[in-house]
Amino acid sequence: MGFWQNIFYNKSISRLRQMLESLRMRDYSLQYFTEKMSGEERRLTEEINSVLRDFRESEHRHQGELHFYNALLSKVDSILIATDNDGRVRWLNNAAIESLFGFKFENIEQLEALHPTLPGQLKKLRNKSRELISFTMPNGEERQYAASLTNIFVNGLCYRLYTLQSVATILKQSEIQAQQRLIRVLTHEIMNSLTPIISLSDTLSENVAQSGGQSIGNGEMNLALATISRRANGLMQFVQRYRRLSGIAAPAIEAVGINCFIQGIKELFPQQQNITFDIECEDRMMQIDPSQMEQVLINLLKNAIETRATRIAVTAKTTDDGHWLILAVEDNGGGFSTEVSENIFTPFFSTKQDGEGVGLAVCRQIVCNHGGHISAECVNDGARFTVRLPLNR
Repeated sequence: MGFWQNIFYNKSISRLRQMLESLRMRDYSLQYFTEKMSGEERRLTEEINSVLRDFRESEHRHQGELHFYNALLSKVDSILIATDNDGRVRWLNNAAIESLFGFKFENIEQLEALHPTLPGQLKKLRNKSRELISFTMPNGEERQYAASLTNIFVNGLCYRLYTLQSVATILKQSEIQAQQRLIRVLTHEIMNSLTPIISLSDTLSENVAQSGGQSIGNGEMNLALATISRRANGLMQFVQRYRRLSGIAAPAIEAVGINCFIQGIKELFPQQQNITFDIECEDRMMQIDPSQMEQVLINLLKNAIETRATRIAVTAKTTDDGHWLILAVEDNGGGFSTEVSENIFTPFFSTKQDGEGVGLAVCRQIVCNHGGHISAECVNDGARFTVRLPLNR
């Protein structure tokens, strides 16, 4: 090998080693000046610069995307915590920092500082499951979250993404949506009554003006006035139903045994052979207004009966943490459509021809006054209504 070839070889090997070291250290700032080079040395050095430039641009794109997604997820109101299988926190958003400790934490076990049961409640979650978790903060504040877990696999490693959404936020959003639906229903009902009243009133006024002061026929006058009276009375009944709905009394709370309560419901439907009752929990005391909660179960059972279901099942169980009672009424009466599910608890919305649309709205109001939650869903060939009630008030 000649002298100049040896120099070229040594310089090239040195630059390649520096490039590999830069790649290993993920430092892509290295760049060689080629102005005074020529021939193969220049071509090889330009190739090295090109490789480093590609890595540099790729890293910039990656960092930009990472910054974008971090900024995006940090604006999410829900708490997001990503951990590895050992519980080490790999990432968390601003909501997690601000809502929990106020600073970043390194391991899911550190949540014991907020409540001893909190890490265990999170670890019990299963992939794509959704559970209600509750705990008391050190300052005495009660927290309730709808918690879910999603397993994410990256390069063969499993990461656990915990999502915690405040129940208060969910209820507030649901309340806003319910108010919007209520306004639509109220507007529809009122317009249906006022439109013929206004039309008939205008017609009578025009007839009086055109008659030159002469009397309109008694038959025509009586028919118009009867129609106005009927629609006005219908509007008054509608307003009275609204007053009845908004005037539900606060619950008179007392201690009632779960078994005793369910037995009382059972005795109200002695002739209904298609109704079964199953208590899947130990007999415990709960703090409720028994007459109001009886009304809730009666309304749900009557609705199920009116669907002509051949099977109606009432179940009672407690959550694993013992904080909640779950009452469910399930039937095989055909279920309901998506449109109905979105409005099912909206006051005055009804699929029945003669229905007032108040029953389920009353159920929702009573359950909410007890600090609980009621939901409806289609299952198999029917519907299930689920009532969640706190056992400790």
